Amino acid sequence: MMKKRFAFTLGEILIALGVIGVIAALVIPQLVNGQKAGEARAQFDTAYSLLAKTIADMDADNLPVLPANYTSGGLYEAIKDYNKVTFDCGGYGATKNASICISYGANDQTGTKDNYYTYNKTTSTKINLSRLDDGAFVLNNGMLVAVENPGGTSTVGGKTVPNPILISVDINGKAKNPNRWGWDLFTFALTDEGIQPLGAPASHPTYSANPDEYCNPTGGGNENGITCGYYAATNQDYFKNIYKGH
Repeated sequence: MMKKRFAFTLGEILIALGVIGVIAALVIPQLVNGQKAGEARAQFDTAYSLLAKTIADMDADNLPVLPANYTSGGLYEAIKDYNKVTFDCGGYGATKNASICISYGANDQTGTKDNYYTYNKTTSTKINLSRLDDGAFVLNNGMLVAVENPGGTSTVGGKTVPNPILISVDINGKAKNPNRWGWDLFTFALTDEGIQPLGAPASHPTYSANPDEYCNPTGGGNENGITCGYYAATNQDYFKNIYKGH
């Protein structure tokens, strides 16, 4: 007598494949976004640590590390010598390699040569490039470090304060998107207490008084995102939140 053989019908196989497809469609994007968030977290932490180490090493060598020492410029050259630089983009006004460097800065604030955008991902507003135009270099890990060393003063709350000395880091380099403040571009301030994410209480009163104004997922303005490093530094889930949507 012949034994009966049991097998799946074509219809059953198609149903199973359909279920697998639905599960994959739900799970894979979460896995991809989780991977992106994890990479961004590691890169941000590395960038912050490298900047802090740079200032600490300069201080150990008895070099100037206070903002007052750089009111006339010079920070870009100072910190460059304490990092593993694979490409020097040059200082303000230098001819740049636009594929890996911020090409112009203050002379091109509308970004005709540089596609860097604000934190609000629903807009195509480009950032104020004058915050990254006083010298830059590329590290051996691919990060782009850009300095704003403006000098001068401004009035904040009726008080005259020095303009902030800023160091911004594109944590995955210019050649890789999204090239947005608060996503892969983060800004730090040189303060009397060392390197602080811009927006932190000790960073600069223009931004620390209301940091969420400058890190607003629905906000406008060409500086929206400049204080997001403060939230990335203080909220371990920051990158998970932005990569799963605002």
